[in-house]
Amino acid sequence: MIENLNNTGQTFSLIVSSDSDPCRIDLYITRAIQRYSRSYFQGIINQGNVTLNGIVTRKTSIIVCPNDSIVVHVPLKKSAEPQAIIDKTIGVSVIAETEHFVMIHKPAPLLVHPPSLTSKSITLSDWVRHYYSHIAHVGTIDRPGIIHRLDRDTSGIMVITKTPYAHNIFGLLFRERNITKTYKAVVHGHPEKEGYIDFALGRDPINRVRMAYFDADLMDSEKKIGAIKVRHAETYYKVLEYFEDAALIEVTPKTGRTHQIRLHMAAIGHPIVGDSMYGKKSMHIDRQALHAERLSFVFDDVSYSFTDPLPDDFNALLTILRTSKSPIQYE
Repeated sequence: MIENLNNTGQTFSLIVSSDSDPCRIDLYITRAIQRYSRSYFQGIINQGNVTLNGIVTRKTSIIVCPNDSIVVHVPLKKSAEPQAIIDKTIGVSVIAETEHFVMIHKPAPLLVHPPSLTSKSITLSDWVRHYYSHIAHVGTIDRPGIIHRLDRDTSGIMVITKTPYAHNIFGLLFRERNITKTYKAVVHGHPEKEGYIDFALGRDPINRVRMAYFDADLMDSEKKIGAIKVRHAETYYKVLEYFEDAALIEVTPKTGRTHQIRLHMAAIGHPIVGDSMYGKKSMHIDRQALHAERLSFVFDDVSYSFTDPLPDDFNALLTILRTSKSPIQYE
């Protein structure tokens, strides 16, 4: 296991042990070099920075076997300029802070971490490194202190871990679904007063940027449809207020799949207002009207519940809907 990694650009030579079970190359590298996330090494492989037995491979799922030789080049990563970080993350604010974690408001349209190795976008990860440099090595180097995420155009509350102890505890809380996440959203149409959605989710086989939904009978375990990995997903919602042709809902996802709330609501015919991927753009808000409002959990035997009030653009949309009798306008 290699742990001494930094951003200076390094090359690592690995020999798969003779007693190792065959496994994917991205998984093997992540286990051997533990200071970066698996998705980071998937990007390294995609860029051609990994060789297997002397041959460059760009396939993250290729299987490595005992005695195989792997060479991994971790390229130099240029740090963002401090002033650029300050300017691009001005909307981030601290809601509460303890010895072990900090609760923050993530604004839209801020990314939580870079989507690729070539991305030059300023992200929440840069904010963490700038304002909390002492936790830069909590978790993985490419995602310091970050244990979960919100979509770029979703605003709301997030927890950033400040210590390895907290990182491990919150990782367990999220994996075992012992954190209650509550969202507010504005959706098209008039859904039933309350609902439960259990469509399984996986990558869209045609457009890999999107997710797709599948029959609920796939929800009891992780399966594959062709090459698509499908995972069960559960979403509960209740309507708080009806408008002319929209509704304000409170959403409690039991699982935490990519685009889960957005796709689940679209799947039942009530996409989120402003969601250009699964619905339509809106003239009244320039992003999907989805906000992570509350996180509740037990940490070290103490119960916590933190709330992040609705942002101005969300409240402006609600004001328009409450005062207008005309349908929502699209771009």
